[in-house]
Amino acid sequence: MAHVLNIPLIPLIPTSSNNTNNVHEIAFKTVPSATKLEIKQLLQSFYGLEVQKVRTLNMKGKTKRVWLAKGESLVGNKPDYKKAYVTLKNPLSNYPIFYPSPATIVHDEYMKKNKKMMTLQ
Repeated sequence: MAHVLNIPLIPLIPTSSNNTNNVHEIAFKTVPSATKLEIKQLLQSFYGLEVQKVRTLNMKGKTKRVWLAKGESLVGNKPDYKKAYVTLKNPLSNYPIFYPSPATIVHDEYMKKNKKMMTLQ
């Protein structure tokens, strides 16, 4: 069993714009070796959430094909991952604790674009 804090747990932003108050279920992306118990312990110890149950899916990474000259192709795969759906005992009213604010996202994108310009000066 790996150390609980060594498990990367990336929240998946929901596609629908449902009401972000009283959220009962959150989806996460993690490594395939993470177990339900490790995910539950991480959320309880690090975020202080009361977890009712954890459901997991093993997802196969997508296959990507790049076409080269003369009709040749190069095939590669994205890494496999595990998707975890966590059901909470108490609804979460402060849902954005897992996601960056829109201002943070804009700032990060700005810094990525201007990083090259800053290093050239």
